[in-house]
Amino acid sequence: MDYAKEDNLKTAEALKEKLNLTRLPVAIKFFNDLDEIPEGVEKIDEPLRHCEMVTKAADGAMFYSTAAEQKCKGGSSAMGLEPLPPKIASGEFYYKLGRFDSVKTAKSVIDNIPRKDDQSLGIIYAPLEKVDFVPDVVVVITLPKFGMDIAQGIVYNHGGKVESSCAGIQSLCADAVSAPYVTNKVNTTLACNGSRAYAGIVDDEIIIGLPCDSLKPLLDAFENI
Repeated sequence: MDYAKEDNLKTAEALKEKLNLTRLPVAIKFFNDLDEIPEGVEKIDEPLRHCEMVTKAADGAMFYSTAAEQKCKGGSSAMGLEPLPPKIASGEFYYKLGRFDSVKTAKSVIDNIPRKDDQSLGIIYAPLEKVDFVPDVVVVITLPKFGMDIAQGIVYNHGGKVESSCAGIQSLCADAVSAPYVTNKVNTTLACNGSRAYAGIVDDEIIIGLPCDSLKPLLDAFENI
């Protein structure tokens, strides 16, 4: 089922109603040329972490960012905006944060972080209901109960099970954006220290990344369940 930009408002309204959202669904769109940026969408006016940009868009803002505006280089590199910094790639960065028992263990986790290998110039962030383009990924911040509704909606059409992958690091970037983009599958993540400290993700919230191809089947399921 093909998704069109005309579906954005309907999709956003269905997600808000079904999932009782207090934050708006966020459209994520990668671009490779400034000419791809819609008229009226300006560059963010301050450097922030990607997770902060997501929650800023979930509160109603619309803007774009290049690597230069991304404060968290782990997230930026996971999404293909810049190369992976050597100290993150080696595991040293996260080991020094006290997150792992050794550099080797940290590296083993980093090696399994979902990564968008194709490089992009930047990302457009916006509430889904406001955009006039087809998003690559839609990020939803919600409660576990409503994550259940999404899981039921995903299996309604295709059966199987919804498999989620996270490690408590690079959550709103690698888990919620890169993973759905690369695998074309829905992914649920439990946030990370950075997103909870800087982006205001609260204790009872989870984050779900929806690839574009999942949106129409999910809406169909919501209408029928």
